Amino acid sequence: MRRMVTWKIGITAMLLYTGSAVFAQTKTKDDKGYRASLASIESQLKTGEVGSALASIEETIAKYPDGAEVYYAKSLLFAQARNFEVAIPAAEKAVEIEPKNMMFGNHLMELYKSEGDYGAAVGLINKVIEEHPKTPQLFREKIMLLHASKQSEAALQVYDETKAKFGSSDTLDVLKAEILMDLKKPQEAKQLLQVWEQKKSPIRQVYSTLGYISLDERNPKEAIRVLESGLQISKDDLLYLDLADAYNASDKSKLAFANLKKAFESDDVGFMDKHRVMMTLINGKSTFSMDQKQELANVLVVKHPRIPDTHMFKGDLLWQKGALAEAKSLFLTTVSMNPRHIDAWSKLINIDLNLNQLDEAIVDGNEGLKHNPGSPVLTYFVGMAHFIKKDNEQARKYLEAALDQSANENSFVQSMIYAGLGDLYHEIDMESASDVAYDEAIRLDSNNVTAMNNYAYYLALRKKDLDVAVKHAARANELERNSGTFQDTYAWVLFQKGDYQQALTWIEKSIKNSEPSALLYEHYGDILMQLGKQKESIKQWEKALSLSTAEDAVDKDKLKQKISEKKYIE
Repeated sequence: MRRMVTWKIGITAMLLYTGSAVFAQTKTKDDKGYRASLASIESQLKTGEVGSALASIEETIAKYPDGAEVYYAKSLLFAQARNFEVAIPAAEKAVEIEPKNMMFGNHLMELYKSEGDYGAAVGLINKVIEEHPKTPQLFREKIMLLHASKQSEAALQVYDETKAKFGSSDTLDVLKAEILMDLKKPQEAKQLLQVWEQKKSPIRQVYSTLGYISLDERNPKEAIRVLESGLQISKDDLLYLDLADAYNASDKSKLAFANLKKAFESDDVGFMDKHRVMMTLINGKSTFSMDQKQELANVLVVKHPRIPDTHMFKGDLLWQKGALAEAKSLFLTTVSMNPRHIDAWSKLINIDLNLNQLDEAIVDGNEGLKHNPGSPVLTYFVGMAHFIKKDNEQARKYLEAALDQSANENSFVQSMIYAGLGDLYHEIDMESASDVAYDEAIRLDSNNVTAMNNYAYYLALRKKDLDVAVKHAARANELERNSGTFQDTYAWVLFQKGDYQQALTWIEKSIKNSEPSALLYEHYGDILMQLGKQKESIKQWEKALSLSTAEDAVDKDKLKQKISEKKYIE
C-alpha cells in the first residue's frame, strides 16, 4: 500500500537543534517580570491549570505586547483545542516579532497546513528561505507545499532549482517521484528511483514507491524483491506493511500475515500506521481469518496499552465473534481511558441491548451523556433502551431530543433516529407521525433496511398503501437476503395483497432462516388456509399455539378460534 511522503523536513528538521523546554528555546527579554510571567505560565500548564494559564497569558500580553514567546504559548493552547481562528493570528504575531525564530515559523507553518491554507504556507516558507538561503530542507518543504496546493508544475520547477543549487539527492528525488506518481507518471518515477535503489539509498520511500509501482504493474514478485532488499538496506520496519501487501497480491497469505505481525510488533512503526491497517481489517475485506485479526489486536494492546483504540479494536473483533461479555469489558476499558469516545459508548450500550440488559444500557448511556452532553447517538440509544422496556414516555423524551440534537449529524445517524421514532410512534398509535418518520428515515438512507422492514410490516397490518409496503419489503430483502424476519414481513405484505402463492414462497424461506416463533407459524398457517390447504394450515396453527408465550404478539384466543372453526379469521 502506497504511503504518501509525510516527513516534516525543512523548518521542522531544524527544530532538532533546539532544546526541549517551551520557553527555554527562545530568547526572552531581559525584563525579570516578563521572564517570571513566562515561568508562571509554564508551571500552570504543567499542572493542568489551563484556565489560569490562559488568564496569565492575556495579562502578560497586555503588559508585554512585544513578547513573542507569550503569543506562541497562546497559539499552542488554542491550536490544541482546534481553535485556529485564535491560534493562527497569535502565531503570526509571534513570527512578526521574531521572524528568524525557526520554532515559531514551524508552528505557524503547521497551522496553515492544518487549515489547508497552502498559499499562506508558501508565502511563509518564501520569507524563511530569504533568511536562510543555504538550507536545502527549506527548499524541499517548499516543493511539498506547492504540490499539496495543486501547483505541481511549480513544485517541479523548484525541484530543478534546488537540484541545480544543492546537487541531486535521494531525499530530493523521492519528493519528485511522489509528484510524478500523483501526476500519473509512474514510469518516470520508477526510472528516477531505480538509480537510488542501485546506490542502496537508506531511505524507505525509494523501495516502498518502487514496490507500489510493481504491484500496480501486476508484478508482485518484483515488488517483493525490491521491498525485501529495501528492508535489509534501510532497516525501516514500515516496509513490513508493504511486504504484507505484496505477499497478499501473490496469494501467500501466511507470509502476508507474518510480515504484518512483524510491523505490529515493531516499536519503530507508529501507532497510526497500525491503526490504519487495523481499521481496514475490521471494516473492509480481508484474506485473514478472525483468529489472525484477533492476534494482531492482541499485539496492539500489548504494544500500546495506553491508547484507547487498541482496546476498542480488540472489543470489535470479540463482538464480531459473538463474545459479547468479553467485548463489553474491552469497551468499558476504552471509555474509562477516554470518556469522550462516543463510538465506544455506543457499542457498549449496543451490547447491553443485545444481552437484554436494559437497565444497564440506560445507566451506561446516561453516564456517556455526562461526558458527551448533547450527543444525538447516545441520546438515541438511551431512548431505544426505554422503548424496549416499554417505557414509551421516556423513550419519546429521549428520541425526540436526539432528533433535535442531530441537525449537524450525517444522514445515517439522522435516518437511524427517524426509524426509532417511527417504531415508537406506531407503538403509541400515532400512525401518521410514524409514517412520516419512516418516510424520512428511508429518504435519508436508502439502505436503512430496518426502517423499510418495519414500515412495510406496519402498513400491512393496517392494510394501507400496500404497494409502498411491497416496494420497501422487497428492497429490504434485496439488501439483506438471508434475514428470516425480513422474509416473514415480505410474506405478510404479499398475503395482504392477496398474492398467496408468492407469500407461501417467502414464508417458507423465512422458516428456514429463523428461530421458531408463534407469530411466524401463525402466518404460515394463514397463508396455507388461503391456498385451500386446510389440514396443513391447522397443523401450523397448532404449532404456533404450542410456541406462544405471554410476551409474544400472538392473540391466543383468536388462534384457538381459527383451529376450532378451521378457517382464517381477520
